[in-house]
Amino acid sequence: MDKGSMNKPLCILLGIGLLASCGGRETRIDKVIEDGVEVVLNHIEPYRIKGQPTTIALEKVLSIDLEREDLARAGLMSGGEWDADDDGNIFIVGFKNIENFIYRFNGAGLLTGSFGKRGQGPGELSGPSLSGVYGGEIALSDFTGIKYVVYDLNGRVIREQRLRHPDRLYPLRNGKFVGFGPQPDPAAKTFYYSLALRDADFNELKELDRYELPSDDSRQVPFFMWRVSGDRIIVANEARGYELWVYDLDGRLIRKIRKEYRPVRVTEEIKDAILGPDYRKSGSSQSKYFPDPLPPLNQFFTDGEGRIFVMTYETGARPGEYTWDIYNPEGVFVGRVALDIEWSGLYLGSRYTFIKNGQLYYHRVKESGYHELVVSDVTWR
Repeated sequence: MDKGSMNKPLCILLGIGLLASCGGRETRIDKVIEDGVEVVLNHIEPYRIKGQPTTIALEKVLSIDLEREDLARAGLMSGGEWDADDDGNIFIVGFKNIENFIYRFNGAGLLTGSFGKRGQGPGELSGPSLSGVYGGEIALSDFTGIKYVVYDLNGRVIREQRLRHPDRLYPLRNGKFVGFGPQPDPAAKTFYYSLALRDADFNELKELDRYELPSDDSRQVPFFMWRVSGDRIIVANEARGYELWVYDLDGRLIRKIRKEYRPVRVTEEIKDAILGPDYRKSGSSQSKYFPDPLPPLNQFFTDGEGRIFVMTYETGARPGEYTWDIYNPEGVFVGRVALDIEWSGLYLGSRYTFIKNGQLYYHRVKESGYHELVVSDVTWR
């Protein structure tokens, strides 16, 4: 992809279809064409579309509290990426665990086993990233072991493939993969992160995007995130501001989702939320870590139907809540919801916050400082 040409706007105003709003009037969805790609133009306030839900309500059905003594005794020391199978069993990849990386829970939140032993041998892991649970298998990319390992849901190794370089892999419906990993940049004597479409043997087919490391790598709030939702790959890159790029599974850029936003100034609450209260106690300056104003978004997640939820830095009504913008599968901003979800960052994987089978899986930080992993039923309103 020629990214230079894609960033030169060649805009042609589209003949826009009209959508009936709930007030009986017709709402025009603003779009343009840039270099042959549809761009959906979203504004400060959401579009009102007749029959379109605008927010969600959550009802908690399960919580896995990492302060539990039985989990500490079992060696589960952190909750990282996670996923669930079709029977409601939950698999957590804890990065600081003592012996095994993968912990399995049943639908009631009871620990039923662990596997993925820490080590360098066959079937063992040293720095895994969860690719996901699919069709009775759980797959992981071992970023430091430089391999891709697939287990059955009881922990038996099904296959193991070496990687040419560290990569975080996500399998797609068409048998291909999305990979995200560092690449050398000899000219700058450094490296960058490349997001690429890969074949079944992990050979690169096409680079989709890249994240250039900032010169000041002490900042705590840069963002480069990608998620897969059904037959779409969605990417956010801080170099483009509040704009999401949507690819099909063959790597064709089919849509850009652009939004106006209100800049948010950095606050002490936001500093504490990102760095934690212990950092303030250390007496070190927090100011160098944060651009002011903040970036337009912090993170995003998707459901399996193409909807996108984008976390902004605008606060909600209750402590710990922040506002999330909601987009329909066509990239139209249709509503908002305030959620109390743990802050994200550049390297958190795609299986950190997500909707699956009508339930939202997310992390919360308790007042004690421990995490809890929460599953809630989602109701659209």
